[in-house]
Amino acid sequence: MARKIDARYIITGTLIAESPLHVGGVNNDPMVDLTLAVNGAGDYYIPGTSLAGALRGWMEELEGDSQIISMLWGPRLGQNGRTQSDDGHASWVLIEDAVIQGDVQTELRDGVGIDRFGGSAAEYIKFDRAILPKGSKLKLQITLDRVTESRLALNDAAWVLVCQLWAGLLRSLQEGELSLGAAKTRGLGTVKLEELEVKEQLFNSRAGILALLKGESGNSSIFDLEANTPRKARPALTVTIDWEPISPLMAKAEREGIAVDMLPLVSGIGDHVAFVLPGSSIKGALRTQAERIVRTVCPAFNHAAATKPVDSKKAFLQQVEVPLIENLFGKAAKTEDKQQLGRMGALSVADCYADYEISGQQWEKVQTAKDSAELLQALKEAKLHDVQQAFHVAIDRWTGGAADQFLYSTLEPMGVQWQPIALRLNLSRLEGADLQKQGVALLLLVLRDLIQGRIPLGYGVNRGMGAIAIKSISFSVSGTNLPDDIQALHNVTLKVAPEQSQTYLTAQHLAQISSLAGLNDAWKTWIESTIPQEVAS
Repeated sequence: MARKIDARYIITGTLIAESPLHVGGVNNDPMVDLTLAVNGAGDYYIPGTSLAGALRGWMEELEGDSQIISMLWGPRLGQNGRTQSDDGHASWVLIEDAVIQGDVQTELRDGVGIDRFGGSAAEYIKFDRAILPKGSKLKLQITLDRVTESRLALNDAAWVLVCQLWAGLLRSLQEGELSLGAAKTRGLGTVKLEELEVKEQLFNSRAGILALLKGESGNSSIFDLEANTPRKARPALTVTIDWEPISPLMAKAEREGIAVDMLPLVSGIGDHVAFVLPGSSIKGALRTQAERIVRTVCPAFNHAAATKPVDSKKAFLQQVEVPLIENLFGKAAKTEDKQQLGRMGALSVADCYADYEISGQQWEKVQTAKDSAELLQALKEAKLHDVQQAFHVAIDRWTGGAADQFLYSTLEPMGVQWQPIALRLNLSRLEGADLQKQGVALLLLVLRDLIQGRIPLGYGVNRGMGAIAIKSISFSVSGTNLPDDIQALHNVTLKVAPEQSQTYLTAQHLAQISSLAGLNDAWKTWIESTIPQEVAS
């Protein structure tokens, strides 16, 4: 039976990638482990199913899997592929595939797991991922139907709530609060909605049908996007870290140069490129320190890291199974009893870009320079005056001279200014006030070590590279019904003295320092509750 539609709302706009983007597809490139989705016309795109899952997930995160959301999007299927009842129906929301606009130059990012036993790359945990660069554009088109004469229809009160949900969703998209695709907590997938339009088509009146036949769909304001009324926000703790490097700092690119062996990783920003520290790299460094903290206070968790089973892949998965760390940073997916187990981490880390951009042509000259003189000229043209070629050599332990075929060079950025590091802790992924306070307490301990210079970033951190100095750390809290100890961090700024000998709160927040006692108590309670379980095991 055909649907009796009273009104249809067509939502269009342009999604701008605020960070690189990866939506996987069938692997048709033997040189790349994780390729991008390509449609039948050969264009990169985001399937409508992926968009629908992300948008529905946003609504459910704020409202729960309510009856209204099930009526709007259709009931979720059970494990047998069928609905829980006989009230199944197709979604009232139609989302078109979003095709990438224009010609884009894809990039390749390396991913690697670090063996907790040896500190080097874990065996069989090395992969690369194709990504679309920052600034990529996608056309968004969503169709929302309203039905009033059906057992599945939404009444007026429910429709008002639906409009509020869509208004909040679209405003969140406009403010860049949603992420799409893979590796969303590791720097990828942040998008921002621009050029938003909402068209209304009325089917329940003669005038509406005539207007539709004439192609005269009018603009609609049913979502009231300009209203100043507060909207629901995800409960989150946002951390902004202002910092600077105090030694050469770079992430290593997969591609090698000609005159220089190791190049710093760059990422596209429109027609330009900039040095970048991937969110995955920063998050990995923070996770390593967080694990070190937990293993220090709970020594029993060292067993997995100190024992190396025969199966290297299983060994790595065992090494990263650390309580609280998995809640904060995520749990690797694995299959047990034919069920895939895994957990997305609550902590998201954005890619961090250098402040200075250079054109793609200038960077290509740097990569293809044939000798040191040509390289120096290419760097001069790109105004990379503080980027230098450094030579390294391994020493032969027998002769004391340079080891044969172990001379290499790196292009090391010096004195480059970087944008702030952005962290976002999604507190809704930490269930319960106690777990939220424990997760925030552990994050603060990691930030303390970052201030004290214990967490270098990027490549070559054991060879004099990657040291950083923190200038300030700012906190912002969103959402409601959060513990007072976490709410007290809102608008607090930690400023670090130039000599890095002390950390102090700004004067207007000195009175709030007592709130950290509650987080400290939650951290101690977690340790005490964990140790007896270790002893018993």
